Amino acid sequence: MKKQTVGIYTLGCRLNIYESDGILNQFISNGYQAVNWEDGPDIAIINTCTVTSHADSKNRYIIRNLLKKNPSAKIIVTGCYAQTDQEELQKIPGVWAIIGNEKKSKIFEIYQQKNSNEEKVIYSTGPLNYFEESKKRRPIEDPFSYGNVVPINHTRAYLKIQDGCDRKCSYCKIPMARGGGISLSIEEILYQVDQLEASKIPEIVLTGVNIGWYRYKHFRFNDLIEKILERLKFSRLRISSIEPSDVNERLAELSLHPKFCNFLHVPLQSGSDKILRMMKRSYNSKTFSLRIEKVLKINPDIFLGTDVIVGFPTETEEDFRKTIDLILNLNFVNIHAFPFSLRKDTEIEKFVQNNKSTLVPKHIVQNRINELFELKEKQMLKYLKNSLYKMYQGIVEEIANGYIKVLTEDYLYVKIPHKENNFKKGMILQVQICDFYRVFNQNTKKYDIEILGRIV
Repeated sequence: MKKQTVGIYTLGCRLNIYESDGILNQFISNGYQAVNWEDGPDIAIINTCTVTSHADSKNRYIIRNLLKKNPSAKIIVTGCYAQTDQEELQKIPGVWAIIGNEKKSKIFEIYQQKNSNEEKVIYSTGPLNYFEESKKRRPIEDPFSYGNVVPINHTRAYLKIQDGCDRKCSYCKIPMARGGGISLSIEEILYQVDQLEASKIPEIVLTGVNIGWYRYKHFRFNDLIEKILERLKFSRLRISSIEPSDVNERLAELSLHPKFCNFLHVPLQSGSDKILRMMKRSYNSKTFSLRIEKVLKINPDIFLGTDVIVGFPTETEEDFRKTIDLILNLNFVNIHAFPFSLRKDTEIEKFVQNNKSTLVPKHIVQNRINELFELKEKQMLKYLKNSLYKMYQGIVEEIANGYIKVLTEDYLYVKIPHKENNFKKGMILQVQICDFYRVFNQNTKKYDIEILGRIV
């Protein structure tokens, strides 16, 4: 009897990648065959994102595109958009199940119980709003019950240590999709780390909605990092995006450990104190700078990345210049710039409804995005100039005719020409950067930077 096939399309963050791996592992361990999305699986799962309005549009496009290609597939839509906007998804004919984050870890069980249903299956209660009496959001149910999650079709493993968020940023919709903050026990995390290490996974990436908030008994985030680093012999450790208020001297000292990837991604969002107050962020430009300066004093070679929201309501040219200046002063290299996206039921949406003139015109936003893109290129070229002939540990991520691509600990993709064919994805190599140059990307109509290296 032919095995039923299952495929998953993942949008959004690393947390979604971890959960997609977990869902696929559950199907595979019960006899289903995982196939590529393009191959038209019998069960097609879309793990959605809702961080921006563009993400919402892409969710709907992916669903409709799949329906055209494979109208007989059982389509399951899950993730953040399925949690917050299930009514919009119900309008799309052909979607078999809508399963929010609350039940995402139970998708296999739900499919087993309901696969004969002809009617639409819905497990989503809508946005996870505050309880009036406590002014807190409840955590989602069973956020960690995915079992031992191993990477599928990628070399590095994502490990979910935390879910949900108790911050109240005025522009962010994600707490409505993920609920209140909740942490996995340190014992379970260390057990999973041991399993990944024993499986010779070259890199473990800690992920969550707000990983620096990690709380379990008396353990905090830095305690967890220290415990993990103590037991790593083979795998290296990378942390995903961490909030500025969770960056401190102890984390900087831990970043010097040989198993800690020399990389920090700390979202700035804006360098203007006026805008930061409107965003309801937990820092100002001075406190942000002080934290990053402490890190650089302890680890001056660390590779720094950040996020910037461009065109937040009322943002002036002066506000934007403050963002540029702060990025330059702190020597951020990997800059992700996003146009402001007005999200439903957020505090800033209410403000804009009453102050429509505060929206920044689209052409100005695009000009500022372009400027940040050019700044990123300049910062990267400067960083690479200082990285020439340095030694890095690289993980083989891509193998093609005549070359391999490896990912270094500071998140650089290095292309290495090679004639041998004895490489495997996930191999760890010692590499050296030899050259770099700009290459025009026909798809984006912008220049990328290609980095060349050699094995040493």
